[in-house]
Order: sequence, then structure tokens, then C-alpha cells
Amino acid sequence: MIFLIYSINSVHQEVVQILENIPGITWKAKVHEQMNNNIPLNQTYKTKVPQRTKQTSKKFVPVSQKKAPDYWDWVQMNPGCSDVVPELGNCGVSAQVSVMNTFSDFRCFQGKDSERVEYSPQYQLNCDTDSRCSNCNQQCVTNWAWLFLIEVGTVPTSCISYKSGQTGKTGKCPTTCDDGSKLPELVKAKELVDVCHNDEELIKEALINGPVSTAIWLSEDLYYYESGIYQHVYGKDIGWSACEFVGYGEENGVKFWKVKNVWGREWGENGYFRVLRGSSDYGGESEIEYECCQAIV
Repeated sequence: MIFLIYSINSVHQEVVQILENIPGITWKAKVHEQMNNNIPLNQTYKTKVPQRTKQTSKKFVPVSQKKAPDYWDWVQMNPGCSDVVPELGNCGVSAQVSVMNTFSDFRCFQGKDSERVEYSPQYQLNCDTDSRCSNCNQQCVTNWAWLFLIEVGTVPTSCISYKSGQTGKTGKCPTTCDDGSKLPELVKAKELVDVCHNDEELIKEALINGPVSTAIWLSEDLYYYESGIYQHVYGKDIGWSACEFVGYGEENGVKFWKVKNVWGREWGENGYFRVLRGSSDYGGESEIEYECCQAIV
């Protein structure tokens, strides 16, 4: 076992050395503890985003004709609403975990809750009738998770806690809270606004209203991200992983999005990462500008 752990660590250290020696790289890499323990930072859904079978969103139209400012960061501007970083643990449900976190953020921004309330991804995992969104090993996508919030709703995590992160399993749809008390009234989203369209300015305009739900086409090198502005430079494609735009800016002439991930505080820049903004590739760097939306709560 000791030799196995050493071998795994050695492989990861070799990857970090490769990354450190790539000319012009705009970010720093490290080996995270979860990787040394041979535990994946998360599971991902490995196919391209399926076409929606039901229209779930309308196109975003900016309210103001003013150009968005050059810099925006909700984490600094309103940490009470936005600076909560989720951690997937042992269940591959990035869509549900990220969407519920974004839903919690946005309700706080809009004053729907007097203080930030954490809403339960476990309730969707246990109660969604679509088997792709009710299984730790299936391929739920971000818009499907939002559709559940629109059609069904959820409860606070204080009522139904996120247990699948520890167990790697889902359960039956609950009829009471964890402590046996009555389930509260389900909280829903009203509708979705389609933000992206590979349009950098449109996403910036939407971010002024609050955080934006999105997903990134994940490659191996992102696992090693420590700091800086991420661009894919090494490793194979792995699959989609849900995340959340919380801001944008520019550093040393390189434009970036600031993104909240679902891998906990120990990863990246205190749970966040910055990724190249406005790249010429379709959908932006790692297609993060391809499939994103904002809820109306």
C-alpha cells in the first residue's frame, strides 16, 4: 500500500513538472491531497451536453444599455451571499451541487431570503424521477437540474443534508426532514434565462445581476490547478463539470472569468479558479461560455 501511494504521488509530481515547464503557461499547478489518496476530485458526465427535449429558458436581454465595467467580483462585493464553496465528495453530481449553490447565492442576492439559505442537492438526488439526475454515477446536466427546481423545487440543507458526498449513494425521496420534522414548503425557481451564446459581453451583463450557472469541458490538467488564469495545455478530455461564474477581470493583459468550483476550499484559489475569457474557440476556453444560464427566483 505504501508503495502504491508513493507511485501515485510520483506520477502526479511528474505531471506537475511537465506543466511547470510549458512555455507561456499562465497558471500554477500542484498535487492536491485527494489525488495522492487516489480519490478523484469529482466525477463528471462524459458526453457532450445533450439537446434539451423541453424549452426551459428564454434569451437574456440586458436591462441597461450601459457597457459592463472592466472588473466584477461578487465574492469580494457580497461575500455573505456568494462565498460558500461546495464540495462534491464521493458522488458525481456536479450539476445538482453547483446549481443548488448558485440558487442559494441568487436568492440571497435578490433578497428572497433574509440571509443566505443553503438549498439541498440531496432532495433532488432522492426525488428526481429522471434516473439520470438521481444517481451518483449518471449524467445529469445543468439545465436538467434547473428544470427540477422550476417544476418541483427543493428544501434547505438544514432539513435534508447532502449525505451522498460521504456515502457515494442516493436514497429514497424523503417524507420528513432528517430530524423527523415535517418537510417545509418546497422552494422553486420561476424560470431560466439563457445567457451564453458564446457572447462575452452578454455574460458580463448578466453577471451584474448575480452569479451565472455554467459548466466546463474538463481536461486532466484542471485537476492540478493551484492559481493563475487556467488554459488547457495538457492531458486528455474527461467530461463536463458544472460550476458558477462569479466575476471577471484582467491580469497582465490576460482576460479571465472568475469561477466557483465544486471541489472544496482546498483546491485552486480557495475553491475558485480563473479561466481565460473571450477565447476565439467556440464556446470559449474549455467551452465554459457555451451552456450557461441564470435563474429568475
